Amino acid sequence: MPPVSPSSSAPVSAVAAAPADAFMPGRLWRHALLAGLSAGAGLALHAAGLRGDTLAVAIIVLFCLGYWATGWLPDFLVSLVLMFLLATGTSLGANVVFSGFTSSAFWLVFSGAVIGMALSVTGLGERVASRLADHCGHAYGIALTGFVVIAFVLGIVMPSTLGRIAILTPIVLSFCERVGLTEGRPGRIGLLLATALASCELSTAILPANLPNLVMAGTAETVLGIRLGYGEYAVALVPVLAVVRGIVLVAVAMRCFPDRLTPLPETLANDNSHSAMHPHEWRLLAALALMLGLWLTEPWHHIAAGWVGLGIALLCLGPLRLVNPDAFLKQVKLAPLWFVAAIIGLTAAVDHAGLANALRPVLSRLDLAQMSTAWAYLVLVGLSVALTFLVTSNAAPALYTPLVPALALGAPLSVKAVLLTQAVGISTIALPYQAPPLVLAMALAGIGVRDATRYCVATALVALVTVVPLTALWWQLIGLLRLH
Repeated sequence: MPPVSPSSSAPVSAVAAAPADAFMPGRLWRHALLAGLSAGAGLALHAAGLRGDTLAVAIIVLFCLGYWATGWLPDFLVSLVLMFLLATGTSLGANVVFSGFTSSAFWLVFSGAVIGMALSVTGLGERVASRLADHCGHAYGIALTGFVVIAFVLGIVMPSTLGRIAILTPIVLSFCERVGLTEGRPGRIGLLLATALASCELSTAILPANLPNLVMAGTAETVLGIRLGYGEYAVALVPVLAVVRGIVLVAVAMRCFPDRLTPLPETLANDNSHSAMHPHEWRLLAALALMLGLWLTEPWHHIAAGWVGLGIALLCLGPLRLVNPDAFLKQVKLAPLWFVAAIIGLTAAVDHAGLANALRPVLSRLDLAQMSTAWAYLVLVGLSVALTFLVTSNAAPALYTPLVPALALGAPLSVKAVLLTQAVGISTIALPYQAPPLVLAMALAGIGVRDATRYCVATALVALVTVVPLTALWWQLIGLLRLH
């Protein structure tokens, strides 16, 4: 078995370092403030007609999102609070509240940690990172652009955002070590977040590349009778939603996390990227090829990505002798698993409590007939952004798409334009919880919620003033929209 490097870039905890005295008397006002805001929101929702589990879930989610956004409590503790409140304050049942632990995504985090450590200790990650450094390691901006492009291109051939992130994150970590972006450097955070958010957002421009797109396309075909073609979808969305948004991700990362690449002398001295591959590297490469093959053929064998990843992780820990189990338990912190489980449980609770269904009567009364094309387009983008806040990007299309006939009735937009407008909003991620794959990346890379939130908010704001209007102009150019 290859030796375990003490400088392994294995994932660490994604929790932000909250102060140990979070409940000291001088800081109790924070908890009272969040509790008061949540209670006030609950009263408003009660007055609007929400009752029972729907109301309880809304209040609990708002309360915990406040802690995640502010970082006033450690993330894993907020996750446990969320699950406790959902279990005791609603009648949803353990199968819903704790559904995150049985989710494929939960186990993909575990398998990603194993594979990440295997890439580190075998040297295969360093070899790949070295080859990438030859092309992208000359400047920070080039590195950001390179990984954003890689994330987009990988979306064309690999229709799983979780899978792309599980593969890319360990490689980015190795690349960072090679170019001097060590633990704590802002450039390390910027590279990891840009790659992760590119995997989530840019793939929205490729029809089968992520779950929200598949939900939108499937619902459109079954409910509306509209079949979205791969080519027409790409023509409508790639030029702005992929290219311009990719430029936004790079520019904001350089602004929020400025840094420069400074390759460490020891990494250059130990460069073995051009030497012959060792047997354990070949074994890991074979395991990764098997994993990628099984992910790509999921429509035929129906084994979820998480279970495939878990099987490969067990091979690495066992027969392939790539990762020492004892070293794995000592070096890799698994606290991020609580965060992932809580996010998945949150999504399931919102769905089972009927929070989305409670919004349908209000949304269906939205009258676009009295608006100009530009205003109607902006309202629809705003609606899809709001739904992404309420039910996350995975669930938003299931709520938005069935409303398309009602929204398009008398509207100055075609039915297809109304349908596709949601892609602009769904790809605008303002808070990490809105994109569960981003939460996975944070867990694998050890990124705190505060850094991720700062980056997501900044990219979302810039996108609202660039991507949104430019998409409308592009659609007018190709005849999908007629602005007046």
